Amino acid sequence: MSDPILFICQLNMVRSPMAEGLARKKGHNAVSCGLDPGEADELMIAVMREVGIDMSEHEPKSLNDFAGQTFDRIVTFSEDSRQTALAVFGEDAPIELWAVPNPSMGSHDVRAIMDTYRSIRTVIANRIDRLS
Repeated sequence: MSDPILFICQLNMVRSPMAEGLARKKGHNAVSCGLDPGEADELMIAVMREVGIDMSEHEPKSLNDFAGQTFDRIVTFSEDSRQTALAVFGEDAPIELWAVPNPSMGSHDVRAIMDTYRSIRTVIANRIDRLS
């Protein structure tokens, strides 16, 4: 089996675990982490359940947990995570930036948050569909 795809975001609570789950559903070997791992996000779990992906066992991981490993592709969701990935894996690492907004920057209304999460899920799913 090939080396996995690593997805990196700030907290490993929404974007990167969504990407991990969506990529795995498509048959990719995928893992995810965050720069500063938070706690499991119940709304992310609910949104992923809507598309048949169970993320209830997801536990946020740190980028440090993956230092020294090799990956076919490293996908970052912010410039901060890209810069940190470059520092950890080096300039020659296969790092891509998929600029997806941080969902924690929006509304505090649960319906609005769920809609934001769904939009992010769709954006990430479309990018994963284009992976070669």
